[in-house]
Parts: sequence; structure tokens; C-alpha cells
Amino acid sequence: MKKGTVLNSEISSVISRLGHTDTLVVCDAGLPIPNSTARIDMALTQGVPSFMQVV
Repeated sequence: MKKGTVLNSEISSVISRLGHTDTLVVCDAGLPIPNSTARIDMALTQGVPSFMQVV
């Protein structure tokens, strides 16, 4: 259940579809992600926004 406002529409959409056993990962660019996995790139340039600014 969403209890607040998320400004990014893609992330808001993903959160609204999460089920009880689903997982959402917030990571930096160094995490190896398989090509088959959906991803949302938040970067404007390298290091912006920082990991802590996103979480």
C-alpha cells in the first residue's frame, strides 16, 4: 500500500504493482543486473543523484 507521494511516475507505477512477495531494489550503478530484469535509471550524470539522495 502506498502511503505517500512518489514524484517519479515509473517508480510510483512499480510500487503500486508490488505484491506481498515482490522485491524492489535500489542500488548504485555497480550492481550487476541481468538484461532480463526491469530497471529504472535515475541518473542525470555520473553520481547525480547520489544513492543516499534517492533513498
